[in-house]
Amino acid sequence: MSLPITKLRQVPPRLRAALKVRRINTCDQLLAAASRFEDRAVLAHAARIDPDQLTDLVRQADLARVKGVGWAFGLMLEALGVGDVAILAQQEPGRLHERLHRYNATHRLARRAPTADEVAGWIGQARQLPVRVTYPPQQREASR
Repeated sequence: MSLPITKLRQVPPRLRAALKVRRINTCDQLLAAASRFEDRAVLAHAARIDPDQLTDLVRQADLARVKGVGWAFGLMLEALGVGDVAILAQQEPGRLHERLHRYNATHRLARRAPTADEVAGWIGQARQLPVRVTYPPQQREASR
């Protein structure tokens, strides 16, 4: 079963309501409807929602496909510029683990930093998952 959108971080009520009206209630449904840049633009316009908020939500839904990346670890990854599965797949496990450990030591976002095995597992999963989220050409380079 797919994760409900309500379980993602800080989903504004207006955005949640606009998606619910369109029968988009889960991460899988959101990715099916809005993983492509073109589809996100159409949905944002039709639903009168902020395209950047929609993109942020799509990225969260994309990372939610990786088992073990929950709320806190997902926020840590995003803070380090690892915003979706494609970017996670490009990471070097040891380096990302070290960065996450340092980030958590400074910001105390989670009770503990992810272990090296957890990070390696996430990256392994990300490398096996199909790339779903697309961006316009100028944003694609900025998101890496």
